[in-house]
Amino acid sequence: MTWTQSRLGDLLTVEHGFAFKGEYFSDAGELVVLTPGNFHERGGFRPRPEKDRFYLAAFPERYLLKQGDLIVAMTEQGEGLLGSSALIPEGGRYLHNQRLGLIREKPSKADRRFLYYLFNAPTVREQIRNSSSGAKVRHTSPERICSVLVRAPDPGSQRKIAAILSAYDDLIANNQRRIALLEGMAEEIYREWFVRMRFPGHARARFKSGLPDGWTQCRLSAVAEVNARSMKNGSGPELIRYVDISAVGTNEMNWPDEIPFSQAPGRARRIVRSGDILWSSVRPGNKAYCIVVSAAANLVASTGFAVISPKPGQPYSYLHQATTTQNFVDQMVAIAKGSAYPATSFDDFRRALIIWPDASLLSEFDALCKPMYEQVDGLRAANRQLATLRDALLPRLISGKLKVDHLAIRLPPSMQESVTT
Repeated sequence: MTWTQSRLGDLLTVEHGFAFKGEYFSDAGELVVLTPGNFHERGGFRPRPEKDRFYLAAFPERYLLKQGDLIVAMTEQGEGLLGSSALIPEGGRYLHNQRLGLIREKPSKADRRFLYYLFNAPTVREQIRNSSSGAKVRHTSPERICSVLVRAPDPGSQRKIAAILSAYDDLIANNQRRIALLEGMAEEIYREWFVRMRFPGHARARFKSGLPDGWTQCRLSAVAEVNARSMKNGSGPELIRYVDISAVGTNEMNWPDEIPFSQAPGRARRIVRSGDILWSSVRPGNKAYCIVVSAAANLVASTGFAVISPKPGQPYSYLHQATTTQNFVDQMVAIAKGSAYPATSFDDFRRALIIWPDASLLSEFDALCKPMYEQVDGLRAANRQLATLRDALLPRLISGKLKVDHLAIRLPPSMQESVTT
């Protein structure tokens, strides 16, 4: 296998996206306008349904992306995203805006899946970042990307490298599908029992003021603590895992690496324990919340979070569902203060109203749904390990330090599909 040095422009072309007009954006529709925010920091597509913006006007057809298209972020939106790439997934209709570059491989020179991993290799990402300019928002251009120097083998060897790395990504994607199914099942059981009121024994239940006997409408403070544990100056451990508001989306959290507590920002104060719910008090309409089923001993969250901890004997499974309903979100949005930077106070969380069923039904719900939460937690831990292994292999494979020419590698399903389409 021979590796040759070339410019990225020898392997591919980069096409600018369309300048979609802001007056035609909407919060609902069919066509999602992608942004660099749709990338994970280390590469890969990041769905953000709670932040999707849709386009309602006409546009040139070539800016409608297809499944398997390779795109690269040309604008910095969040730390480290510039130069990151992603493959367009199935099941969505996405538009290509001017802050993204559409990568077209030269078939005799490059394999698309290899290019995806090449863009996410640290050495290439660094060159792309170094090619950027701009005082407030860093950005690069197709011409600058094409001038980046890389080393690449022949297309056959590229496919072998991509196949090894894709095997990890396919396992991660399969686990993500299982996570979505389990989360959807738990939510549907909650809605069936506590929203539609078709809980076990509902036909025999007697209602008073709209609620079955034994149920109450109570303030959150009656069943949970808000920010029960905080670190004081000088009391932190040597190393912490710090969760900033930017790390939490809707029912998801980017698991943080360990950092010295001495280097953490001053807002790293909320102590997080297993079963806690992190709920961002800033812009509550963004639905930045998640459940932490099994917390690391040194997990610490920003003071921008309301850390909701179930009181002894109260199940986190029900509490999580009850504090992430649209009704609960609407309460937080309605009382948020500030126009440019709306935020909900922690006392507002404590005073929020939720429905609390009788103890026997809570126990039955928890017995059914807690194993689902634990499975999801295990699958997410497995995905973190798979991603760590893939990220450790990527630079060695992309640089040629690990040889693949002697290996008989079978293409994983995701690459077999791309070959036939």
